[in-house]
Amino acid sequence: MIVMMENKGFSEVIGQADQPYTNNLANTYGLATQSYAFGHPSLPNYLDIVSGSNQGVTDDGPPSSHKFPSAQTLADQLVAARFSVKAYAENLPPDPANNSGEYAVRHVPWEYFPGARIGVADASSIVGDLNAANAPDFVWYTPNLINDEHDGTAQQGEAFLSKLIPEVQSTSWYRSGGRIIVEWDESDADNSGVNGSGGGHIVTIVVSDSLRTAPKRDSIPVNSAGILRSVEDAFGLAHLGAARDAANGNIDALLGATPGPGP
Repeated sequence: MIVMMENKGFSEVIGQADQPYTNNLANTYGLATQSYAFGHPSLPNYLDIVSGSNQGVTDDGPPSSHKFPSAQTLADQLVAARFSVKAYAENLPPDPANNSGEYAVRHVPWEYFPGARIGVADASSIVGDLNAANAPDFVWYTPNLINDEHDGTAQQGEAFLSKLIPEVQSTSWYRSGGRIIVEWDESDADNSGVNGSGGGHIVTIVVSDSLRTAPKRDSIPVNSAGILRSVEDAFGLAHLGAARDAANGNIDALLGATPGPGP
């Protein structure tokens, strides 16, 4: 499960006394201490983490401006390998291809891949779905603009995570070995990255029962393509796009994944 938060650098979150729940997650489970965003602004990071490429996008335009019907995504890989997938978005509007209130389509990458084999549902259904016998193997979660800290404060993001994470942990999906990746999309404060410039030093936390038993801090430099690489490794998939390049790092140690097959 990937939960995407917004626009906070590593030092704006880790070690901050006003965010005790998030820091408790980092200390109790797993933290990638050298995690970096792909670039700026938001949308390229979301495209990269699900397809291994920003698809040439350098802005936050809607799907009417950027559409990639033939590009392969993680969801397509998973379905082809007979895994089930589902995405959830808070405040999902009737037309999910356009912004509406606190719903931002640029934070829902699947809308840019009209051929992607994944459905997007309103987030209100997630707990029921994760308790069902046919719970999805892979889950994507997009908070609204308040909860993801884009429009909201760090404290509002704290309140959101302190509600969502325990709810997910209470489900049969999580108790059966579910792993949750909580990642900030970019840091507004810097342009650092793996092997050069990027979207800044960000927080990537992994929550799982195995990490509660043995918490880890992973110092391998990793970016969003490296996160994709490790998710693919966890499912035994080949690597898409920039995820093929080992220089983009991985979080295999946090996910308990083993390196997957080559390109």
